Amino acid sequence: MKKKILCAIIAASMLTAVPVYAKDITVTIPNYGSEENNTNVPDAKEITANPDGSTTYTLDKKQQKKWKKELKSSFNDYIKEILNDDTNYPNVENISYNDDMTEFEINLTSSDLAPSEYFIGFLPLFTAPAYQQINGIAEKDVDYTLTVKDTSNGSETTQTYADNKSDWEAFESSMNGATSDDSTDTSSSESKVDKISLTSDSSILEYSGFESMPYEDGSSDILGVVKFNFTNKTDSPDSVTSFYNIKAYQNGIELTLYMGNGNTACDNTYKTVLKDTSIETGFAFMLQDTESPITVYAYDGFMSDSPCQVQEIAIK
Repeated sequence: MKKKILCAIIAASMLTAVPVYAKDITVTIPNYGSEENNTNVPDAKEITANPDGSTTYTLDKKQQKKWKKELKSSFNDYIKEILNDDTNYPNVENISYNDDMTEFEINLTSSDLAPSEYFIGFLPLFTAPAYQQINGIAEKDVDYTLTVKDTSNGSETTQTYADNKSDWEAFESSMNGATSDDSTDTSSSESKVDKISLTSDSSILEYSGFESMPYEDGSSDILGVVKFNFTNKTDSPDSVTSFYNIKAYQNGIELTLYMGNGNTACDNTYKTVLKDTSIETGFAFMLQDTESPITVYAYDGFMSDSPCQVQEIAIK
């Protein structure tokens, strides 16, 4: 997937706008932590950097038409790339939507997804809200329906805009370690253990082992994979990332989380399982070296007061 296309979609889509084709309008793009976002948007009459990190663009009538056209064009290009990429998206059969972007449908040939396929459900979230607002729909009235169908067995799931947005925010929190109260407070409920074992009414997480793997063939960079057995205790299909936030440190510095594609446990991390089903999952971190121990923090939730267990792992 070309990074510039994804950046263009995100930059051009998550906008807030007044009714379409007014004399001048302003649109605001949130900060996604990448300067590349600002380099892929169409021309604007005026650009203002805001204190919260977002950017506000003032557009004349001609620019409004160009933005709307390019937003939809980028969205369609992204869909085409997914459908043409059988390596990363082998189970995506089709992605369709109606003209006003209020109804979306994703057809899959199997529910046994590749790691990259777990993120295509967020595609409407980065486009539909902006497109609807440019069409004159008030921000508070934006909504859409996303239906995901498994053509192998006829099963389907449906989400609204609110559902989709909530899932994205939970995913962002799990990846960034963010909390709703105080993102820097990670010590309120920590306990050091010999082996991480978290149990609640909804799930179970138990440390099952550690292994290392090359970042890619021929690379000297090494990923450390921390493995956990995850059990879903809820009535709905769910994955380990819906409940737990895993972080790792080496030499006192937080390690970067990677997908760990090709590792069986890592490939299971975003898979959902049914009630009372267990699966081994993995979290891959880029190691600083292959001798120093790592310290793993496992949070049962994404709030500042979430229960947390801390385990030191010897990797040598």
